[in-house]
Amino acid sequence: MRFHGLTVLLLGCSLGLADDLTARFELTLNRVLKGGPPAYLPGFVLADAIPQHTRRFTEYCGDVSGRYIGALSVYSKASGARLSELENVVRKLLTLQRADGHFGDPLDSGRATTRNMAILWGNGRLLIGLLEYYQYNQRAEVLAAARKLGDFFAGMAPLYNSEEVQQQFSGDLLAVGYICWTQCLEGLVELARVTGENKYLDTARAVAARVDRFPAQHSHGFLTSLRGVLDLHRLSGDAKLLAQVETQWQALVESGNVLPHGAIPEAFAPKIKRDEGCSEADWLRLNIALWNTTRKQQYLQAAEWTLFNEFQFNQFRTGDFGHRDLSALGAGPASARAWWCCTLHGLRAFPEIAACVFHEENGTLFYDLPVNGYGRIGNDFVVHADSQLGTVGIINLDIQAAGKSSQSLAIRLPQWARNVGINLGGKKLDGILRNGYIHLTRTWKKNDRLLLAYDIRTRIMKKPGQTNLVAFTHGPWFLGVDNQGSPDFFGELTALNRVIAISTPSTGEVTLERVSSRQQSRTPFAVPMAEFNLRYLPGGYPAQPQQAVLRPIAEQTSLHDNTEWIFWFQTAPPGEELKTQRE
Repeated sequence: MRFHGLTVLLLGCSLGLADDLTARFELTLNRVLKGGPPAYLPGFVLADAIPQHTRRFTEYCGDVSGRYIGALSVYSKASGARLSELENVVRKLLTLQRADGHFGDPLDSGRATTRNMAILWGNGRLLIGLLEYYQYNQRAEVLAAARKLGDFFAGMAPLYNSEEVQQQFSGDLLAVGYICWTQCLEGLVELARVTGENKYLDTARAVAARVDRFPAQHSHGFLTSLRGVLDLHRLSGDAKLLAQVETQWQALVESGNVLPHGAIPEAFAPKIKRDEGCSEADWLRLNIALWNTTRKQQYLQAAEWTLFNEFQFNQFRTGDFGHRDLSALGAGPASARAWWCCTLHGLRAFPEIAACVFHEENGTLFYDLPVNGYGRIGNDFVVHADSQLGTVGIINLDIQAAGKSSQSLAIRLPQWARNVGINLGGKKLDGILRNGYIHLTRTWKKNDRLLLAYDIRTRIMKKPGQTNLVAFTHGPWFLGVDNQGSPDFFGELTALNRVIAISTPSTGEVTLERVSSRQQSRTPFAVPMAEFNLRYLPGGYPAQPQQAVLRPIAEQTSLHDNTEWIFWFQTAPPGEELKTQRE
């Protein structure tokens, strides 16, 4: 099944490339529209709004309904598609709204309870879902329903935005904690933008002042709330709100809750047990939004790292997103496809990725993310990126429209590359390196093709707090060993295996042998450019060195759900291999 509208928007080129987001996007879109089990049938989706408790988590009234409507509405707006599945759900939903404006079960009256928190959470997801539909199709009855739901939240604010309730629900409550209230911020800000009414803006400001992070908190709820604070800054222009988001971002990074492979755990420390697809999508979207707001490279780098690693690692071969257990040395084997939230939230992230590939600033077109996409300055300068980074280490930039005057194109030199060689028609182009971008200014011609060749670094990363353990990266990819590709690496003494690698201490770079073409993965999401042989001394028999395959964790999407991965390795001292063989 092909979804050509957003396929063109996202990538506009051939499918099936390892670093081609089209295939990943289509995998998840097809899962939502046609896949299963369980299938997203109208009655199944709306069970949390009816309410009809016939599936899991219907107590979060409006949660699946809102996510489904929001994700498909954003897709439809971007692609021009018109989905009967979406229209049927919206039509039926509008008949289910209660007199007080909310959907689903009645609330416990006059007091804050965990049951009410679940209802508030789901209705918050439904509020933003309705407004995302309204962005796509401005039906008056949809906006009326959103306003009525917004009025419901404004009416709840005196109780739920109080210090007393915040303290009551800021403990170890995870999915029924105070974030169930603050996440409504995203919808309130959008409602204020659409209607221009101060009551929604004033409520949003009050809620934003309550957004804070604490131990063992549900990360998805916190990050969704933080995205709402950033939305409020972008609407109001209040610099203090941006400072609040940036301060929280920095504190989150320093807290150890942003894991080295770009993951956010479901619950913050000290309750880190597994990842969550919703949180990965939130972290990706937050960094994209911060990049678009500030143009600070740290946010683009964080978005890129999560995109190439945890976001793809979290995607299942069915197209679902969900959970994978985290271990001291890696991840798995336990996992769960979270169709009730993560699959839909993962789908919602793809259009924002597409919009972040290029940006225009002061008459220059910047190529930011090394993936497929389109960039333009009006109709006079249109560039299409065709990324083959994961297969052969190159990206083609095709000039699809060019005016008669000179145009400036800036190509990002990422930290994971030593250099980017630029070739046009067989001739090398030399640009000016400025602020991390190679700038080229010339009179382009339609059908010019720039070939970008990335000189990619392979590096060692030390584990925070455990410097005796290292991980390996190649370019934007975080690497690991899995029990499907290298079953002999796993056993009773796996933790005692020691890898043999030659590093360059001053740069952190490492020399590894690429796998042969015969050994390369042939799965749909393989990244042959980043697959290496990893020699190691087995924990149980170090006198007989062995070899495993080190490959990007992003390849997990093609593997069985319960695959086990090792990310962190002990290293053997120089000469240890020869010593053990002599002994």
